[in-house]
Amino acid sequence: MLLEVKNLKVKYGEITALHGVSLSVEEGRLPTLLGANGAGKSTLVKALSGQLKPAEGEILFNGENITGLPTHEVVKRGIVQCPEGRKVFPQQSVYENLKMGAYTRSDKKEIEEDIEKYCQMFPVLGERKNQKAGLLSGGEQQMLALSRALMARPKLLMLDEPSMGLAPLVVQQVFRTIKMIKETGTTMLLIEQNAKQALKIADYAYVLDIGVIKAADEASAMLEDETVRKAYFGTT
Repeated sequence: MLLEVKNLKVKYGEITALHGVSLSVEEGRLPTLLGANGAGKSTLVKALSGQLKPAEGEILFNGENITGLPTHEVVKRGIVQCPEGRKVFPQQSVYENLKMGAYTRSDKKEIEEDIEKYCQMFPVLGERKNQKAGLLSGGEQQMLALSRALMARPKLLMLDEPSMGLAPLVVQQVFRTIKMIKETGTTMLLIEQNAKQALKIADYAYVLDIGVIKAADEASAMLEDETVRKAYFGTT
């Protein structure tokens, strides 16, 4: 198992945000973590990436206990986050944004090869390589954010709400892109509110509700489960 989260409890002062969350990520597979606003998804991502220190529980990555390690140490071990809201560097060029994604690497030749690879994978990035990232559309910025995260050559890529704030057609494009990245063998954890789209591309899923895992199953089964759909997805 690449990532194992065991009974994780996270607090903000006296308020408990995660109540003993357990989940796992298998190498080469794509699980999705679903939940509404306030469910605790962002808190979990921050704990996994080293931005928050858990009050209790363990985070094991490649068999190593990384609980409470600072963010830069987590990144060194291969866990990379593609943040909510994309957060590209707007005044920097597309090329400079991609290069920043490889800041932990020193293999200059391979860095340039990877930049070229993602510019070919996403032709719009190649066409606008020298333009400021802030001039890209929301969907194009998401492609850049994904590519920038991949430049770190992650062992685990955490995608935090990649469809948030995007038009429906662009959302479909983003999910097609995630599916394409999955097919390259990259292990990902997809954190999403758009349950239906996420379940279509995920292998298995967890539903987080007010800091507690309320459901866990294969994605295809969860997509067809009427009880789960009514309770968590607002659809029948």
